[in-house]
Amino acid sequence: MAAKTQVELFRNCITELAPLFYVHWRELGLFQDKMPLSPQYEEYIRQEASGTLILITIRKEGLLIGYITIQIVWGLHYRTTPTALTDIVYVAKEYRNRGYALPLFKRAEKELKLRGVKYWMSGFKEHSPLGMPEFLSAFGFAPADIHYSKWIG
Repeated sequence: MAAKTQVELFRNCITELAPLFYVHWRELGLFQDKMPLSPQYEEYIRQEASGTLILITIRKEGLLIGYITIQIVWGLHYRTTPTALTDIVYVAKEYRNRGYALPLFKRAEKELKLRGVKYWMSGFKEHSPLGMPEFLSAFGFAPADIHYSKWIG
């Protein structure tokens, strides 16, 4: 059976997402000894209700194997340009390198166009890129901003 992508309500998927969020954080999160995983589920739900958050999932035989959450924002300098910011994208380790990211991104792009989004930014963790630079380039993204991080706490 082929994997299937769909837009799902975040609030309906929290119990399935929570364990994957933890695995995702353990694999890629920075400053784990100082910055514990503590998702603001209520904020995800609030943004979703306001139309500014999209959750796209990919399931195989009903099992959640990956997701992408995207925020829709209007930049302080670009009020007329709805912009998509990828919050997180993840495919479970045992399903990687099998082409599952592509349908997630295709479905996300379709949904973003339906919502009038014009500009989409997505990124990856520099310390563990997992093939994302090549994937994003192949999907039509171009390098834009580079962000650095520093723990100041």
